[in-house]
Amino acid sequence: MTDLPGSPLGAVIGGRLQRDFILPFEGKHRLNVVGGNLPYAAAAYAFWGGRAGLYARVPNEFPLEHLDILSQKGCDLTGIVRVREPIDDRRFIAYTDPLSPHYDNPITYFAERGIPFPRELIGYGSASSRYCSKLEYENFTARVNDLPRPYLDVPAAHLCPIDYLSHKILPSLLRAGMIETLTMRASACYMDPSFWEEIRGLISDLTAFMLTEAEALRLFRGRSVDLWEIAEALAHYGPEFVLVHLPDGSVRLFDRMRHKRWVIPAYPARTADPTGMLDVFDGAFLLNYRKKFDAVEAALCGNVTAAVCMEGFGPYYVLDTLPGLMSARMDVLRARVSSA
Repeated sequence: MTDLPGSPLGAVIGGRLQRDFILPFEGKHRLNVVGGNLPYAAAAYAFWGGRAGLYARVPNEFPLEHLDILSQKGCDLTGIVRVREPIDDRRFIAYTDPLSPHYDNPITYFAERGIPFPRELIGYGSASSRYCSKLEYENFTARVNDLPRPYLDVPAAHLCPIDYLSHKILPSLLRAGMIETLTMRASACYMDPSFWEEIRGLISDLTAFMLTEAEALRLFRGRSVDLWEIAEALAHYGPEFVLVHLPDGSVRLFDRMRHKRWVIPAYPARTADPTGMLDVFDGAFLLNYRKKFDAVEAALCGNVTAAVCMEGFGPYYVLDTLPGLMSARMDVLRARVSSA
């Protein structure tokens, strides 16, 4: 059952709100547009009929009118926290092929493509130099008192990638409320052997933990290269489900309670811009998992929604999709699911 307009919120979704500067492999570049992982996840959740409260910390001057579309779809914005301290909300992504993103050296990519360098990107730092501190708060790091009290009364939540301390603080805060289902996508900056001892405590309260193959292999460097072995090890730390995304878009789903392994293939799609596809997957997964508590079916919904996201541009593209298209794609993909 989906949420009706005016009904209580079905979930809280927390993440980053950013201004995106995207150079796709083909097609027109998109500069200084609404982005970050939060609007992608929220749009997918809204598409499937959910109402979510959104949480992020943004600089005081962030143009919240860019979220009007989500507000019209029933999302609640009272959890967007404006802060006076500086937050670098820029995100640069250049694609050298349809699925290979690069986050560093924007000047090089603009020069290679003959595009004037935007003044808004002057002083943009290297993404690879950004790391998760185990002790020091960033200005975008979650604080205990950030969430509006009503957000603790909802039944479900998803945490997009933020940073280590945010992912340490928010699960325990949410679980202290009425949250029954809590999912989280790994932040790349802490999926590293240097955080090995911290991972168990970080994911122990989760219903589902999402990560990429690259993140899994980096965290388990020197320990394992077997993705099923990695997924099972992570599941034993607490999550009922661990979902590992492969570069081809397929998902390996490990179910700890039933000790089952599932391979959910990607839906073949024409790739225009893959930005946000993982976040779209997560928003669709959460809403559909809450419908039937069937993780395989929820992952199928996630993959077909991610495919639609890849075919267009921006977080709101998925909102214009005909429900019949999703249903037809689900029927095709469902027949291709296999157990491992």
